[in-house]
Amino acid sequence: MTDRKYTYRLNRMLLILLAWEVIFWGLYFVLIMALGFFGDGKGDEILLYRHPERFLWMLLIAPIVIAFTLFVIKHNKRALALNKRVREAYIRPVSEGYTLFKWIMFRNVIVFMIIAFAQPVFGKRKSEATVENLELVICLDVSNSMNTKDISDEMSRLEIAKRAMIELVNNLHGERIGICLFANDALVQLPVTRDYGAAKLFIKEIETDLVGSQGTNIKSALEVSRKMFSKDRTAKGIIMVTDGENHESNPNDVLKKIRESKIQLCVLGIGTEKGGLVPVNPRRPDLGYKKTATGKTVRSKVNPKMIESIASKAGGKASLSADEFPDLSALLTQITRMKRTKIDNFDFDIRTERYQIPLVFALISWLIYLLWSEKLSARLNKRLESK
Repeated sequence: MTDRKYTYRLNRMLLILLAWEVIFWGLYFVLIMALGFFGDGKGDEILLYRHPERFLWMLLIAPIVIAFTLFVIKHNKRALALNKRVREAYIRPVSEGYTLFKWIMFRNVIVFMIIAFAQPVFGKRKSEATVENLELVICLDVSNSMNTKDISDEMSRLEIAKRAMIELVNNLHGERIGICLFANDALVQLPVTRDYGAAKLFIKEIETDLVGSQGTNIKSALEVSRKMFSKDRTAKGIIMVTDGENHESNPNDVLKKIRESKIQLCVLGIGTEKGGLVPVNPRRPDLGYKKTATGKTVRSKVNPKMIESIASKAGGKASLSADEFPDLSALLTQITRMKRTKIDNFDFDIRTERYQIPLVFALISWLIYLLWSEKLSARLNKRLESK
């Protein structure tokens, strides 16, 4: 009896823990049976789990049980190794009821948390939504001046623009996107689509020689971009990426049409006002740089006035970048603020999340675990010892 006062009856405790597992999972099985978990999956009132694979996390209980068993064995060995006087002086009497109850509460916290993470859903509720849509066309300048390396010695304006475009695509969320390339002429590289993977592949393949006729015809670029949009009742926006050099006709008439059509325009200027030399062939730096008819080396500079003028005449926004990693925050903010077209209002049913229920049980178990004391378990401990 003296030893029992200072040692745990491990076999008895493990049997009680096993009995609790059987009772707990038996009741849980009856509950999910009643909620139709093993049904044919039809109807609204059926229990489902969004992530049933997370029940495998229950295996974490096994190493915790092993740690608990080792703790009890170590305590018992230490208590039995001491003589009676030392044991009474340095070791407190054990309370099996207290220890078992604390363990069960700790175990319940883990189990209920895992059930919550599995995200049970049961029943459906009505919800109302409005579908909004936006079509974007990226209009990219691929004239020879975009081969200038005035921002970086390693990357041309075009390469930096391509990097910015890919970052832009990575930040889109459901918008349809198309790509228009322009120099002296303009062409559709990618029709408007939601296939962002295809868009990024097309962007990577862009080179200045894709448009044979060189120059910078902003009017033609905007005209082609404007015609790329679908006839759907959606909001539309053009993102023009250019260094701002315009060598062709005045774009004012097409800018007026864009404004009247309520197409939203954003212009991103790439380059520095100091400028740089334009290579004859970007793949053959040994060929040198472009020269005028009089033999003067051509220096290409970004034209901020032209960029701001294009945007303002269409009622849009302009931003300039002279950085290898363009800051697109202003552009992304503008896209977010673009007026989306409300396609339709409709009602639909969505499954009701029930993870809150096991989460509440986990919280209650945790509070009990923290607040439970040996005094409260004294009565339970006496009952266990009397058997």
